[in-house]
Amino acid sequence: MDKSWMSTDRTKKRYREEVAACLRYAINHLKEEGETYDEFLVLCPCTYCLNLCACSIDDVEDHLFVNGIDQTYTIWSKHGEKDEVITSSRSVNVNNGMHAEFEMGTPTDAPDEYFGMGTPTDAPDTIDMMQAAEEFADDPIKFKKLLEDAENPLYEVCPNFTKLSAIVQLFKLKSKHGASNMFFNELLPLLKDMLPKEGNLMARSTYQEKKILKAMGSRYTKIHACINNCILYWNECKDEKVCPTCKAPRWKVDRDGKVYENVPAKVLWYLDSIPRFQRLFQLKPTTEDLIWHHTTRNKDDVLRHPADSHAWTKIDKNFPEIKGDPRNLRLAVSADGVDVNTGTKHHSVWPVLVVIYNLPLELCVKRKFIMLSLLIDGAPGNSIDVFLEPLVKDFQFLFEKGKRTWDAYAQEMFTLCAVVLWTINDYPALGTLCGCRYAGYHGCVVCRKKTHSIRLHDSNKNVYVGYRRFLPYEHPFRRQKKAFDGKQEWETAPKPMTGEEI
Repeated sequence: MDKSWMSTDRTKKRYREEVAACLRYAINHLKEEGETYDEFLVLCPCTYCLNLCACSIDDVEDHLFVNGIDQTYTIWSKHGEKDEVITSSRSVNVNNGMHAEFEMGTPTDAPDEYFGMGTPTDAPDTIDMMQAAEEFADDPIKFKKLLEDAENPLYEVCPNFTKLSAIVQLFKLKSKHGASNMFFNELLPLLKDMLPKEGNLMARSTYQEKKILKAMGSRYTKIHACINNCILYWNECKDEKVCPTCKAPRWKVDRDGKVYENVPAKVLWYLDSIPRFQRLFQLKPTTEDLIWHHTTRNKDDVLRHPADSHAWTKIDKNFPEIKGDPRNLRLAVSADGVDVNTGTKHHSVWPVLVVIYNLPLELCVKRKFIMLSLLIDGAPGNSIDVFLEPLVKDFQFLFEKGKRTWDAYAQEMFTLCAVVLWTINDYPALGTLCGCRYAGYHGCVVCRKKTHSIRLHDSNKNVYVGYRRFLPYEHPFRRQKKAFDGKQEWETAPKPMTGEEI
């Protein structure tokens, strides 16, 4: 069965026809197994269910259009298609002094993303990803072992899973449903005993699986922070034991004054974005998507995509070196507080996410392309700039110098640069990020001290008025009605404030 339609746009006629044909294929198989229509429950092959959830035919059809089909599911073994041996040879010739050649078979199942590492779920080939990332591996020995895990089947005759893909799928379920490490440590030995003993590569503990995945680049850095949000203990302050600003101890202190050495009072989790940006360009389909805004986008001056926005155009005008290569990334930063334990602000965290806008509009907001970069312990308040420093330094480096990156689609090295277009946040977070007052009499971050506001004493709330002054002078909404000597008259509202006055 031809599977080339799986990568087709889901709005195309061919995709609709092939989905209908595949569902008929699955239904006929179920009929051969003796199932009745009322009992038809089909494993859903969409990118979310991944053949793990059994749904009705109508639900499967909806999932395939909403989520798309898992493109790594090249043999429909769970829907009646017989297994076939698929082999392909690939060679990757790397220029600029980086020479390597690979020739091996294609696995039938690829791993999903792990902890925001930026690898798409619909990656066509696990081994391709491992090969392309080899040049950027910190430990070649561990990476070679990881590549072997990506090639070796879970057991000798396993048609669908390699050792690596099985581990990643299990970790995805663990994360999705919040399973504890204790549960996982009891589950893994049970799964290993259920599988055939000969050539069984299933790990027996969570610790063993995490060691295998560590080489995939899903690392993070724990940076100690002052309990009062004064500084981060890194760079020139990494060896300090006491905050030089507020003199608070670096380590945790209990109510009795006991100091717990090597237990930080506050921690910032930092996930380096640059290696994950590089990883995006190591897969050919993803690299094609990252230049979509330049090659495929409809350029008719209609606002359909962030590439049509004023901010994007202004960046192109002021920084031609960014515009010169369409592979340079346009980013947005989103930050807001999340109350982990409802009603307990002491347990809140602030995640900082990075969104990539080079992609087609339907992919920009997909979870696999939204990267978690920072996780701030507690509410940072107006000191959020202290915690953003590592991320800002990365963005400065990418904007000013760039990072040498391998392009798997063009088969060449290039210098990857990036620029931040805007931030995404609610109004209180906006006030925190820009360091402005966002409540009270001067609660507008634009007008500031010129904010027009009054206090409603009965409700104890501030009301912001005078907003009509931003409308054009002759706008009908700028006309005010008033009573004068028993007659109703209209008067024109005051002229709008100029930018300098604001």
